[in-house]
Amino acid sequence: MLDNFTFVVAVRKGSKRVKNKNIKKFGDSSLIELKLDQIRRLFKSVKILVSSDCPKCLKVARKYKAMIDVREKKYASNSIPMKQVYKYLAKKVKTKFVCYLHVTSPFLKDITLKKSINLFTKNLKKFNSLATVTTLKEYMWQNGKPLNYNPNNHPRSQDLKKIFALNFAVNIVTTEYMKSFGRITSDKYYPVVIDFPENIDIDNKWQFIIGDYIKKNTNKFFNIRNDN
Repeated sequence: MLDNFTFVVAVRKGSKRVKNKNIKKFGDSSLIELKLDQIRRLFKSVKILVSSDCPKCLKVARKYKAMIDVREKKYASNSIPMKQVYKYLAKKVKTKFVCYLHVTSPFLKDITLKKSINLFTKNLKKFNSLATVTTLKEYMWQNGKPLNYNPNNHPRSQDLKKIFALNFAVNIVTTEYMKSFGRITSDKYYPVVIDFPENIDIDNKWQFIIGDYIKKNTNKFFNIRNDN
């Protein structure tokens, strides 16, 4: 079944919030190397496509025998909509399915990634995509109005309605859907819930600093290879 998958890792050279984020030292490695190592360690011969305008990232990709896409400048800018980037990347994929992994999710567990692949393949008749999510149970408001509870009958936080937030640690989708709609999550997707610190997305400098600290103390706090 893995012959039908391409693992797509897309990384840009520029980073507004953390300079050189993808290749900057993180723990004893880097974000891109951690992600490629995880894929290759779990799925020895699977197809990996690394798309980047960063020569250093592409050099790391070659080390892991990934297919290389030297990203066109147009598709590596801050101004281009992600919809167009996703369509561009989907055209580079020759397999039926895309497993889109962000390097900014360095605490994704091995077991979660393997489980996500299995759940997606088992539920293809009902869903054409899968996404990892974080369950939010917060008192949420928008435009002066509560979204998920009645303030006149204040519920306990555990009784709030679940709201899923996409965290983009894992996204699996049919290549055709990604190519046609420029999306990596369809309207009807299979949700896989993950919690802290697995759901951390390294987006700004504080997340990088905190993530780096956790990574350096992995055995104390969190084991990415732990099956529990």
